[in-house]
Amino acid sequence: MSISQGEPNLAELEARMRPGELSQTGFLGPDESLEFVLARDAETMERLGVSFEELANRLEALLDEALKSPRHRARIGHVEVEVKVYTGFQICPWAPDPDAGQCTAAGPVSHASLDWTIRNTRTGQKLSGPGLISHLIRAPSFFAGLKSPNRVDPEALVEILELHPD
Repeated sequence: MSISQGEPNLAELEARMRPGELSQTGFLGPDESLEFVLARDAETMERLGVSFEELANRLEALLDEALKSPRHRARIGHVEVEVKVYTGFQICPWAPDPDAGQCTAAGPVSHASLDWTIRNTRTGQKLSGPGLISHLIRAPSFFAGLKSPNRVDPEALVEILELHPD
C-alpha cells in the first residue's frame, strides 16, 4: 500500500477505521491490520482475474441505474439491485481531512449515502453492502476489514455480478 501526499499515515488511517470512529461499526475490526487485509484482497482479485476498476465499474453501473428509478430498483441482465438512500453520507477513511470533506481519490464519491442489495436471478445469490464500497474498491482497493460487518467479500461480488474472465 502506498500512501500519497495529503493522505493520512497508516497508524492514523487504521485509527479512523476502528469501530466508533468514522463509522459506528468500523471499516476494520478492533485489532485488524489494514496492510494484511489489502494484501489478502489483492491476492484474491489476482486469482479471480478481475481488476478492482472493472469490479467497481460494474457495481457503480448497477447503483446508478437503481438511482435513476423512482423505486430505487434496477435490473441489468440476470442482476437485480435495490438501494436504500439515506440523508447525509459516509466519509471515506482516506479523505485527507474527514472533518473538511470527502475523499477525491479516483474521482468524486457518488454512492456514499446508500446501502444496496444485489440478487442474481439466475443463481439466486444475494449480497448486500454499503454504497461507499464502490469507491473503496476503485481507489484504495479495499472491501472493508475481514472483521467488519460492512465488508463485501470480493469473491462473492465477482460471482454475483458474473464477472468471470473468459
